[in-house]
Amino acid sequence: MANAFSERVTRLNSQAGKTYQEMAHDCDFKRSVTWWNKVRWNEIENPPEPGLFPYLAKALEVPQRRVAEMVAEQWCGVRPDDTVPERLRTLLSVLREVDETDLPVMFQMAMAMFDKRGIRLWRDQLSAELLRAYIEGSEGPLTAEQLRYLRPPELYAIKKDPSVKVDPDAQAKLDALSDPGDG
Repeated sequence: MANAFSERVTRLNSQAGKTYQEMAHDCDFKRSVTWWNKVRWNEIENPPEPGLFPYLAKALEVPQRRVAEMVAEQWCGVRPDDTVPERLRTLLSVLREVDETDLPVMFQMAMAMFDKRGIRLWRDQLSAELLRAYIEGSEGPLTAEQLRYLRPPELYAIKKDPSVKVDPDAQAKLDALSDPGDG
């Protein structure tokens, strides 16, 4: 079984930048900074009591039900629903509390996000094909003027592809781009 509770603490700390001090504060200091640090490193053997779940939910930024599920998974070896991917469990616990009359709106929102993702994938595929045609149809090295019409993903692709020839002004423009992971 995964350490879902500890993994949530780790994710909040390392990816969202939430400190153990902030977690302790958010749960009204019902758990200490040291406790949060030990949870992060899987050094807590006994699960938190159910009376603490409302405080822990606030600190972990999830619904109380999700706290109960994470405690059950980490300390009792019981997963609430093995068919639901980990990345969707918090969303599912929120959706369980949505008023039934709002479910059609939630479904429409989910479908819109699904469609948006599909459109982005299609756009990126077309973009890659167009970029390749653009490069192959170019007479000589690409110029800074030609790069002006490209979006950042295409510029990064050109920057990383040593087979693409660019003139010195275009190279300076590419060199000035920060890597996507740096932002």
